[in-house]
Amino acid sequence: MFFLAAVILFVAAEFVIGWWTLPVIGLVLGLVGARRKGVSVQVGVAAVTAWLTLFGWTALQGELGIFMHSLAVSMKLAPVMLLAVIVALPVLMASAAARLGAGLRPESSAVTPS
Repeated sequence: MFFLAAVILFVAAEFVIGWWTLPVIGLVLGLVGARRKGVSVQVGVAAVTAWLTLFGWTALQGELGIFMHSLAVSMKLAPVMLLAVIVALPVLMASAAARLGAGLRPESSAVTPS
């Protein structure tokens, strides 16, 4: 359920606001899911799932292939490398922010009375 909610949240935020919501939503999900094992991995996979969902939807709506080719040429990257960058960006941004959020959350078990 956490993963599905994270994907929906990423899709909605990226669609409405833009790519920079990746670390913001990642941080929030890290804070919320701090006690979950592997929260940063789950958030990273949810971010790339949302990212690829939006790219797929955009591809169905128009000429994403032509845009991606011209973007790859302008960045002097092979199309495969551009795809790798597109996949790596949301994973790195969201999972790092989630790890930070999980680390910021105070652990109740860490406070022991003396």
